[in-house]
Formats: sequence, structure tokens, C-alpha cells
Amino acid sequence: MVPELSDSPPTQNALLQNRARAALAGLRNCTFCGLRCGVDRLAGRPAACLLGAETWCFKTYVSYAEDLDLVPALRVYLAGCSFRCRFCNTAPDCLAPRIGRKVEPAVLAVEWLEWLGAGGRSIHLLGGEPSLHVHTILQLAAAAGRPLPLVLDTNAYMSYQVLELLTDVVSVYVADFKFGNDRCAERLARVCGYVEQVTGSLLRMAMQSNVRVRHLLLPGHVECCFRPVVDWLSRHLPGVRFRLLTSYVPEWRAASDPVIGRLNGRAEVAAALEHLAASNLDWSTDIDGWREA
Repeated sequence: MVPELSDSPPTQNALLQNRARAALAGLRNCTFCGLRCGVDRLAGRPAACLLGAETWCFKTYVSYAEDLDLVPALRVYLAGCSFRCRFCNTAPDCLAPRIGRKVEPAVLAVEWLEWLGAGGRSIHLLGGEPSLHVHTILQLAAAAGRPLPLVLDTNAYMSYQVLELLTDVVSVYVADFKFGNDRCAERLARVCGYVEQVTGSLLRMAMQSNVRVRHLLLPGHVECCFRPVVDWLSRHLPGVRFRLLTSYVPEWRAASDPVIGRLNGRAEVAAALEHLAASNLDWSTDIDGWREA
């Protein structure tokens, strides 16, 4: 459950401010994601994610299409991403570093508090990859002056430093475990060392917060990606809340891809559901009528 709003002790606010300063300092040699490019984002040099120090929001809306304990949710999309997924459904907007509205933490925090006071349940940070803006997230949390019910929608490729900075700040992590091996991650998202980075992050998320995992079933990737993802979660995070997304549509650069440039076939979906039913995960799917018994 997302925590109720309550006043934070001054020491907690001071802690958030200290963390925000530490995160800003980390931008001088940025290693906030598994790419570890080491670029000085404070100097205005674009990192591998193309981001500098500024945070821009390219889309915001209220959603009821979330888990019931999180709605109504304010979905806030922050620009910039560490991945270049061929099938991304928010590209190219999410990849542009300066699109939409520049985030001013003191202003946005007030808007969030007003929305929560009017009956909002959670604030859902998405992207792109919102963890690349850990400095801004901490500034927002400090400016709010009280705990915020933050949900971080993430590719889980963030560094462990980021997770440490966000301890007791993020209420729920919604992690997309996209690939079951490094080769597919390199070909489809242009990232290296994927499995080690993501699995390590997932274990740390589970120790510090509520974590929920999703997997988008890709055509031609049942054996190489879906099965290894489910098997790893079953071994290391048994009982974790897991959602299988089967309604894949080839978007952006996926339409011309020889493997993922099509919809999932019936046999692929059936095989995935059969394997999932034998797992020990708290699972659900986006198919009506299919739920864990």
C-alpha cells in the first residue's frame, strides 16, 4: 500500500536535502545507470542518455489503469532514457532531453501536494527512465516537506548508488524486466551487461521497498527472454507480483525488425501462459479471463 501523507520530522527533510546535494555532485561523473559513461552532466555535456543536469517533463495525466491501491495516479513522464529499445511506445518523445516543461522542484512539489490533497493516491514517475533524474526526485521530495507516495516505473538498469539515494523515498518500484539475456538486450535496446545489472537492482529494490515486475512478451522471444525472466524471479523473488503483457504491437523501429516486427502468435502466448502458471509468482496478465487461481 502507498503510505498516507504525514508530516516528516526536520531530520528527514535535512536527510533528503543532503541526498539531493550528493546526487547533484554525482552528475559530475555520472554513473547513475549501467552504461556508466562518466560524463559531466553539470557542465552541460550530454551523457549517453543525452541528458544534462536539467529535468524536463514531456507528458502528465491522471490514470486509473493501475493497481487498485495506486489509483487515481498522476503519471509524470520525465524525458531521457538509458535504453534505445526498438519497440519503445513513447519514442521519440521520451528520448529528447529537452521536451515539454522544465521541472522546477519547488513549483512542481506544490502542484503535487495540491493534487494529493484533492484525492490523488499516488504519483507515478515514468519516462524514458526517471531514475536518471534522481537528483530532481530528491529535490522534489525535500521541497514537499512530507512523504510523497512515489511510484517509480523503471527499466531497473540504474546503479546501486541510485537505489541507495532513493531508500525510503520511493514507495513502489514497478520494474520492467525486458530481456532474459545480454545478447537480446544489446540488439534490441543497445545496452551491455543487462542481466547482471537488472537482477542486482531487483534484489536491492525488494529489500528496501515494494517491488512489482512486468514483462512485455516479444514475438520470437519466449524461450530466450520470457522463460529466463520468470525462472529467475521464481528462484530469487518467489511470490513477487508479476504482470505479463501480451498485447505487443510493433512500434517505432520494431515495424521493420525481422523478428519483432509482428504481433505475438497464439502459440507463443499459450506457451508463455503455461509456463507462468507453473511458476510461484503472484501473477496476472493483460488477457481477460486469465488470472492466477
